[in-house]
Amino acid sequence: MLQRILTGVLASVLLLAVGCKEADGGFSGGTTGVALYAYDSTSSSIFVWSDLSTLYDNASGSAAPSKTITSSVFGSKIASLAWGGLCFDRQNGYLYLVSDAGNIVRVSNIRSQNGALASSDVVSFSLSSTGRLSGSTFGQASLDIQSDTLYITENSSSGTQIWVVANASSQPQSASITLQALSASGDTGGTGVAASAGAVYAFMLSGDTVGTVTTYTGPRLRRGTSTGFPAANTLIGPATLLGKYGSLALDTGNGYLFVARHNTDAGATTAPVLVFTTGMFGQAYDQAPSSTLGSATDQADLRVIAHAGTKDWLVGLRGNGDTAYGTIFLWKSPMGGTAARTLTASPATSLFKGVAVDGNAS
Repeated sequence: MLQRILTGVLASVLLLAVGCKEADGGFSGGTTGVALYAYDSTSSSIFVWSDLSTLYDNASGSAAPSKTITSSVFGSKIASLAWGGLCFDRQNGYLYLVSDAGNIVRVSNIRSQNGALASSDVVSFSLSSTGRLSGSTFGQASLDIQSDTLYITENSSSGTQIWVVANASSQPQSASITLQALSASGDTGGTGVAASAGAVYAFMLSGDTVGTVTTYTGPRLRRGTSTGFPAANTLIGPATLLGKYGSLALDTGNGYLFVARHNTDAGATTAPVLVFTTGMFGQAYDQAPSSTLGSATDQADLRVIAHAGTKDWLVGLRGNGDTAYGTIFLWKSPMGGTAARTLTASPATSLFKGVAVDGNAS
């Protein structure tokens, strides 16, 4: 009898655990209750599409945003958004904007915002000028919501590093962030970063040889923590198909790392989105992607990607060198084999260098 009771209790616990996992979008993901945010460089405003499923189902031609969010701080602090310089804090409802010059704007209560922001909902701070690389440009930003740590790539001809911004949600107005650098000796061309639950993933375009890979110094993916990148946790080699610019997006619910490759600039002719599982790190260095996504021709100029995290959406942006466009690529359930749909934002003058996806929009 006791064994029968214990068996029933265990089954109930397992069922509850699975149910909770599905409810928060873990294993099952799901596609409902997702909103899309994009920063329009032309108008210095945030465009919001409140229901990504509806947008995807009706995608044809151009679409105006559901809401437009403005602030005078955007124009003064985010004169030029970094490529991939938009990320979402779904736990606190914050949106972070990062300029290519190292300025950061944090918007609170973002889900309820519409129109002009109250000054109390906007905080701006910056990365210190001390410790920067000569002639550098800042790039993709990613927030680890579990540790409240913001990661921002910095790249120059002299090297590359990732800034680690602790306590991102509580940084005060006009703070100057002291450099805590995350890097790997010899790496160059770091343009991609994604972080979650203490793990940090980074894309580097080139660098020194890694571990036992003695003849290959090209693009590499690294997995580490806020304090370093172990050489063993590196994917490098021709089988990886990696190439510039290496924007990253992390499916935290299912353990997929998406890597965008700009086919035109990388000289590649295969699918532009490479998919690796997070479990591949620490195994063999030269591994092929577990799968690929996208069209080699339709997304040949894929420059930025973002994922909803615990919901099943992948979003991309076009780019050509330093030129941004108003085109957004939408993959609904990307690992299910659905083709991307293309959205052109309205107004037609819109230019996007960063997007963020809120998987907890409703």
